[in-house]
Amino acid sequence: MSQIVLANAAPARPCRGTEHPPDGRRWCVGKCCIEARPGLLVLWWAPGSLLTLADILSSYDGIRELSDGYRLPLVVHVQGMVGMTAGARALLLEGDLSSRVGFVGTGPVDQVIVAFLEQALSETCYFRSPARAEAWARGAGSDD
Repeated sequence: MSQIVLANAAPARPCRGTEHPPDGRRWCVGKCCIEARPGLLVLWWAPGSLLTLADILSSYDGIRELSDGYRLPLVVHVQGMVGMTAGARALLLEGDLSSRVGFVGTGPVDQVIVAFLEQALSETCYFRSPARAEAWARGAGSDD
């Protein structure tokens, strides 16, 4: 299988714009928007995204910039993504920039996309609640 695609890709704007805290650190480029919170990073993929190797590499640049050299827990919002290429999946499986990755989705398509990442080097778990994903990623919660 060359890529995992569950729907048609659509152009979308990932940045949450005015929803960011005014004094917060963020990195919004391409299909992703990353926000630094105390001891945690939160990444949103644009709805309708088909992730490519270049998209993952770009997100890694943001993670490196915002983490200040630490392996921080990460919460990744995948709601509305349509899939990922084989190269993107391979890099995600091999990446170890985060200590734990809590994925947040809203339905079966999101859960299927995340299921392809269960063999990643970082510990991963799927949630429907952003608050539970953040608590788990920080090590304070149990599996959803």
